[in-house]
Amino acid sequence: MKKLLAMSLTVMFVMSSASVLSAAARKDSPPNIVFVFVDDMGWGDAGCYGNRIIKTPNLDKMASEGLLFTNFTVASPVCSPSRVGVMTGQFPSRHSFHGHLDKLEVNQARGMPNFLDPETPTMTKILKSAGYSTGHFGKWHMGSGPTPSEYGIDVSGTTNSSGPGIIRKKGDTRADSSTRIMDQTLDFIETNADRPFFINCWFNDPHSVLSPNEEQLADYPELKSRAGNFTSAPQVYSAVITDIDRQVGRLFEKLDQLDIAENTLVLFSSDNGPAPIWGIPTLHSGTGSVGPLRGCKASLYEGGIRVPFIVWWPGKVPSDKVDDNTVISAVDLLPTFCSLAGIELSEDLDLDGQDMSKALMGKTVKRIKPLMWEYRWSPWGRHLQNPPMLAMRDGDWKLLMNPDGSRKELYNLKKNPCEVDNLANENPEILERMSRRLLDWHKTIPGREFIPESAGSFEYPWPGTEPSALPWKGFEW
Repeated sequence: MKKLLAMSLTVMFVMSSASVLSAAARKDSPPNIVFVFVDDMGWGDAGCYGNRIIKTPNLDKMASEGLLFTNFTVASPVCSPSRVGVMTGQFPSRHSFHGHLDKLEVNQARGMPNFLDPETPTMTKILKSAGYSTGHFGKWHMGSGPTPSEYGIDVSGTTNSSGPGIIRKKGDTRADSSTRIMDQTLDFIETNADRPFFINCWFNDPHSVLSPNEEQLADYPELKSRAGNFTSAPQVYSAVITDIDRQVGRLFEKLDQLDIAENTLVLFSSDNGPAPIWGIPTLHSGTGSVGPLRGCKASLYEGGIRVPFIVWWPGKVPSDKVDDNTVISAVDLLPTFCSLAGIELSEDLDLDGQDMSKALMGKTVKRIKPLMWEYRWSPWGRHLQNPPMLAMRDGDWKLLMNPDGSRKELYNLKKNPCEVDNLANENPEILERMSRRLLDWHKTIPGREFIPESAGSFEYPWPGTEPSALPWKGFEW
């Protein structure tokens, strides 16, 4: 109780977790919320985002019955900090999440904690305090030690955590991962169908190492290599994405079966962009698409942080609509969900995100707060994907630069989302204003003493270069 009081929340409604609502009352109650978050899926991997190879009929239907955003970004190009941004509504660097969590000694060497401080206000704590039943199924990766229950989660089944694991069946393999995560999600929905619920359904796929079974691979016989009849990388990756899509279809079937679709908001996204085929764990599968964007996982170019975002809520979210104008972020989810739930948040929470509930209901919303990113290591992939260390988006403009002022790159993402036309020299006033604000923000970020010398480097191992000078030395995935 003391922790909840410390959040300085004003709850606009009070509801006993044991209360049972009639079908009529459900329509007037706060919405159920299901956030489906996959791991390492590219902006261009679904048919509704322009993919003409991968079959995603359920996501395509979700988009045709709902709202698709083209300017949704996550808070980091890698998993752990991206998830912290979702849960806290704050840029993850504020919590010293500068990269993905690893072994204790690796975290220490990089100036990172071993877990998100459980005293931190999270969206699940806030929603639970307002009467929601809360569940988290699938990947966690915000640290081991505290269990998900310490972050306001009633029921969980997770990987990369200290909490209860995903319930498996005899003979399960990695190929069954998404099915089992959805199994627990659907069980939770059945148990809580008569009260408001919030669910994080966070798949492990399509994060490497991928291993689809023969039944899943059979969805793509045309992608089997003709040179020796072996399984191709596109076949492996496409099979896994289609399996994710199949699980999303099961979710909608359950909502219809329980007659709760009209009061359920479903959102679909990814924690960062896809890992490319040049990474050791993805040599057999890394064909995720970023569409027209530059960058990949672990890159601050758009391909690393701009991801799919589809919103569905029958009768509330407009159908078959694409929003190309609203700049929306994962740090906006906490204030947005709370707004939809009728919860008034105190300014003491000091959120980096803003309420985008009107955008989810189909209105173009102008972003008030700029978005900031920091990433200290080099990405997988070709040299072209290697960005400066800092980034900022303000309106249509995006600035990338290093803390020492080098590598200033300014792009108008409305006109040039692929980030190949650097307009820094042509726009000195915009460059100066954004540079000043980005550097001022960076000065507030902890752990500056842990920034590697190679951060934001664009050096290439030209013939004769000493191996120690390579920008990616000293960091292993």
